[in-house]
Amino acid sequence: MKKLTLLLLFIGMGTFLMAQSDEMKPKKYENSSWHQMVCVKFKAGKVGEARKLIEKYVTAGETAGTPAPQTFWFVTGPYDMLLIWDFENGPSDLEWQWDANGIKWWKAFIEQEGSEEAAQKIQEEYNALVAGSKSEIVRKDN
Repeated sequence: MKKLTLLLLFIGMGTFLMAQSDEMKPKKYENSSWHQMVCVKFKAGKVGEARKLIEKYVTAGETAGTPAPQTFWFVTGPYDMLLIWDFENGPSDLEWQWDANGIKWWKAFIEQEGSEEAAQKIQEEYNALVAGSKSEIVRKDN
């Protein structure tokens, strides 16, 4: 009896799903914005040093006129900093290894630091302060 009940349930569900598939059409998300959230954990006692280097990044971004992420500092939890980057063109922004804004920012950063080697050194110093990070892609319904 139990097997017969399960069989009838599956047949009923299949009939329902087949009826629904006739009405289904492709549908994009409307009125949504896409973002990348990056949570960063710095090595013990290194948040202050990291903040000083981040200020250099911010200054270069202001000079270049490029969008900056929203920055939040955790009070609780395992991470120290949260960065939220807006995807101006939705998920297609992920197709770029370096987009136009990234190149503008890097050039401004090189000029600010005096040379590409100096800019690269700052990047290495910052990376050495990071204990770990995680990145997530999120969608916001507007």
